[in-house]
Amino acid sequence: MRFSTAALSSAFIAVPAWAWGDNGHKITATIAQIHLLPSAHTAICGILPQNYSCSLAAIASWPDEVKKLPQWKHTGQRHFVNAINDHPPQKCVFGEEGWKAPSENILQAIVDTTRELNSTTGEKQDIALRFLTHYLGDVHQPMHLTGRDVGGNIIPVKYQNENKSLHWVWDDSLIDYRIRSMTNYTTPLPTTAAPSIPASSIVLNQRIESVLNGSVYDPLVRWIVVEGVHRWWANDQESWTRCPQLGLQRTQAQRIMQKLPFEDPIDLPVCPYHWSVPSHQLACDFIWREDFKPAKNMSQAVYEIELETPEYGGRVREQKMIEKQLALGGMRLAAVLNAVLGSQEEKRKFGVIPPLV
Repeated sequence: MRFSTAALSSAFIAVPAWAWGDNGHKITATIAQIHLLPSAHTAICGILPQNYSCSLAAIASWPDEVKKLPQWKHTGQRHFVNAINDHPPQKCVFGEEGWKAPSENILQAIVDTTRELNSTTGEKQDIALRFLTHYLGDVHQPMHLTGRDVGGNIIPVKYQNENKSLHWVWDDSLIDYRIRSMTNYTTPLPTTAAPSIPASSIVLNQRIESVLNGSVYDPLVRWIVVEGVHRWWANDQESWTRCPQLGLQRTQAQRIMQKLPFEDPIDLPVCPYHWSVPSHQLACDFIWREDFKPAKNMSQAVYEIELETPEYGGRVREQKMIEKQLALGGMRLAAVLNAVLGSQEEKRKFGVIPPLV
């Protein structure tokens, strides 16, 4: 069974988004697509219906669009995780005192959908791919890793003099401002050999441009991949995508995992807890300010705190926080998909992230 275009269209119309905004999810998925092994790309083409044109970006927001529909309502709780007694910045705990929904949260959802992608076929595998693509975006949005004040949804703030919730600012506003303010990478990268351009750059450019399709976020994707992934953070790729529990003897891994608040699987190439700890720490150390106060009713809230200041919005841009979170999500999604769907031959030759430069 395949989803009909009409059914998907009605889902898109019916439901608002509550995670990384649409652009954020598509950027993460596009970064992943650029770094797929050829065999993983071929597998994805076989999993998705033809009208999706093998595109991860095309399915990246689908779980948000359907989660309020009756048949998918059970997935709503799996877009975030709430640690018991976590209240940043005053008290920051990430599972040390337990979870409010131990079996129904984004950490467990990432494990479950990775397992389903690895072990099922047909419609079940299609659905698993959609949710995994989405969840690996959500888990890098720090507001999805704390339950304080509904993940910041009832914290009234201003961003560029517009009334927003704190959650909305991190879902959409910061990304959208970065997209609007891009002044470079606004045209396609050169893909033809030239004496002034290293051959390795041409290979990377060709891969990037083969995935982009004229979207408003294309310039930001180019910047993240060229300047970020393959320049600023080039030496971090292995540590970004590595899962510490893999490669250990089972007894060693079990001993390590038993000491952690969440046991990342020892039989799958994914480690949502290990990957999410730094993002939760970012929420504790920077995102939540001492003066944030929840509103009892957002329609009557007082919006006084402006976040577009040198100390907040300026620091986000200076430290490339948004770009890095999107890059982390994209590269980890690529690594998981390559590990699960890539051929053994290509994984032996290239690893789970193919060398593009």
